[in-house]
Amino acid sequence: MKTITIIDTFGFFFRSYFALPPLRNSEGFPTGLLTGFANLIDSLRREHSTDYLVFALDTKGKTFRNDIYPEYKANRDPAPEDLVKQLPVAIDWIEQMGFANLSREGYEADDVITTVTKFAKAKGLKVRIVSHDKDLYQMIEDGKVEMYDSVKREVVNEQTCIDKFGVHPRDFINFQAILGDSSDNVPGVKGIGKVGASKLINQYHTLEAIYEDLENSGTPRIQNLLRESKEKAFLSRDLVRMRTDVFKDMDVESFVFEEKNYLSCLLDDFEMYEMKQAIRKAKVGMEADCEREVVQVEKVKTLSFEAVTLDSKEKLRAVLSSISKEDIVAFDTETTGLDTKTAKMVGFSFSFSETKAYYVPIAHAYLGVEEQVAMED
Repeated sequence: MKTITIIDTFGFFFRSYFALPPLRNSEGFPTGLLTGFANLIDSLRREHSTDYLVFALDTKGKTFRNDIYPEYKANRDPAPEDLVKQLPVAIDWIEQMGFANLSREGYEADDVITTVTKFAKAKGLKVRIVSHDKDLYQMIEDGKVEMYDSVKREVVNEQTCIDKFGVHPRDFINFQAILGDSSDNVPGVKGIGKVGASKLINQYHTLEAIYEDLENSGTPRIQNLLRESKEKAFLSRDLVRMRTDVFKDMDVESFVFEEKNYLSCLLDDFEMYEMKQAIRKAKVGMEADCEREVVQVEKVKTLSFEAVTLDSKEKLRAVLSSISKEDIVAFDTETTGLDTKTAKMVGFSFSFSETKAYYVPIAHAYLGVEEQVAMED
């Protein structure tokens, strides 16, 4: 059975950032998260047999869950500055290596993961989800879907869920609906903890069954708590249930992971950030076909130009107005993948001189993204 590995991208980045020491290069730029990311790609090649690879990303802004419950994740602290600095670099590395990175406005990475899992299972693939997020425990199905904690280097399966929470993954959504989640500000049923929630779910399995037999659902205290928080319990279930309809269609074959050293694409960056261990790993074996164009020039010539980011419509229009009818314009697009049916454009670049090139970001959607030109502009 072939395997697809789905990376909970920001979940991994956060986990990696806090798990590793605060590494920096000689200029003071943080590199801990980047080191963890390089280690992950190397381990996928060496330690795990995977046939397909895709990165799932969160988008910037609110999701449909905020429409249901405005307080959802409202208690989250801002990400550390050193982490935010490294995010654009890591996202760029995903694109340079040619890996698919999927996201959709209004949804979370967990919903993307669940949707990819649905399509992968329909293709008969085994799914490995690289994440430590307990919200994804609802996806676990032995022999078909497993999770992998890349920091602890442990597989998370049905027994792991039972040992940790006392319930089977198929009951995890209803279990979370009662327990709630303080980290995401999911209310649950106040006053009922993990033990009480697991006891109820193991007996009844669903909220509907609990409330249909409320007079027999635990002690009088538990019954009162359930009665008082009935609306919040069902609300919480809507919040924790992952969506499987983020994409209408998906070409899983476009996520193929080949037997080659993808890190070789990043050798220049590793040298710039003084990541010695990553440099050694990048030099091992065959080079990958990187998602960047290599320009061959005569040795006596030096190709150099100024790269300019146009992050506002005013800047873009000013440059466009300077192009004459006689100028030859070179144009390229930056997309979320190589599949023309599902890929979305996130930016474009152009040049009309030998000394200057421009990049226009329009739909980059990740935590820490800087200003960019709106799609409608």
